Amino acid sequence: MNRNENINKMIEEALGSVDDAKRATPKPYLLTRINARMSKGPESVWEKSAWFITRPAVAFGGLCLVVLINTMVIFYSKATISVATTDMAVQNTTDEFSYTGITIYDNDNTAP
Repeated sequence: MNRNENINKMIEEALGSVDDAKRATPKPYLLTRINARMSKGPESVWEKSAWFITRPAVAFGGLCLVVLINTMVIFYSKATISVATTDMAVQNTTDEFSYTGITIYDNDNTAP
C-alpha cells in the first residue's frame, strides 16, 4: 500500500507542475520573418557557395592550405637562391683572372 501512495503522490506532483505554466510568447516580428523567408525565392549559386565557404571547417581548411602554400614558396625560393649563389660564386672565381680594366687614358689606336 505504501508503494501505491508514493506512486499517487508522484502523479499528483507531475500533474501539479503544469499549474503555474504560462503561455509561451514568440520573439517580436517572428511572423514577419517567417513570411519573408517563405516568400524568398530559391537561393542562387553564389548564396549557396558563400554558405558553404563560410562554414568553419571549410574556412579553417582553406586558411591552412594558404599558409602551407606560402611556406612551400618561401622554402622553395630559398633553395633556388642558394643554388644560384653557388653558381655565381664558381663563376666569379673563374672570371677573376680574366679581368681587364679599361680606362679613358688607354689609347686603342696609337698609329698616326
